[in-house]
Amino acid sequence: MGIQKKAIPNRLLNRLLKDLPEGVAVPSAWLSERGISPQLVRKYVTSGWLTALAHGAYSRQVSPVNWQGVVIALQRLAQQPIHVGGLSALNLQGLAHYLPLGGESSIHLWNHGRGFTRLPAWVLAISLSQQFVFHRQRLFDAAVVGEGLARLPTRVRDWTLTASSPERAILEVLSLVGNTSASFTHAAELFEGLPALRPALVQSLLEGCASIKVKRLFFFLAARQDAPWSRKLKVERVALGYGKRQVTRGGRLNVRFSITVPEQFSASRR
Repeated sequence: MGIQKKAIPNRLLNRLLKDLPEGVAVPSAWLSERGISPQLVRKYVTSGWLTALAHGAYSRQVSPVNWQGVVIALQRLAQQPIHVGGLSALNLQGLAHYLPLGGESSIHLWNHGRGFTRLPAWVLAISLSQQFVFHRQRLFDAAVVGEGLARLPTRVRDWTLTASSPERAILEVLSLVGNTSASFTHAAELFEGLPALRPALVQSLLEGCASIKVKRLFFFLAARQDAPWSRKLKVERVALGYGKRQVTRGGRLNVRFSITVPEQFSASRR
């Protein structure tokens, strides 16, 4: 049998139950802003209206909270400039490949604002099946920092989850490519599995991208794939820097984009 909720008929509780959906974490700061004191929070927990997820975080007791419920709380309730990005964003949109059985073990969150350098302690303290990986670096210049973000539907009322579009997500994936052949190959496979990207959005993101490595990698993979959409990109408008870049240790230099790539990628497909 579940916990029998004690009746606490008051305006603050009624408003809380109306405004807070099931399955969403709620930071204590949000409760305080709405006039709900720590003492009243404890009363709600004791009475069965709220459950404590971690120090500084609660939820309605009806439904369990998953990682999406935590991210929604960060984005909508805490108003933090973070989004689901990279591989996690591609997975949300059904574009990731070769995920392990059981799905992702890590959820990649990216910063797209100023003054936000770490996840709140309550986020990391909540017990979840996945762990959050937070990327505090800003991959894009201020002029395009908000471009390429999509609002994806959730099962929480009409609330949405902010995540990278495929165009932005693949650039975030490329920024994490390590110096191993396996890392490069996985990124290349993700790239090949993408649907037709929007050239105008890709162009804007590339022009505003702060990483020379990412831009060269993107153009290398786009040229290798030779998809019709990629032929609309204007390489001359994107600053690609000077000199060689080692992407893959022990790889072969691609002369056109001056990056080292794994041996199996060095030969032309055509």
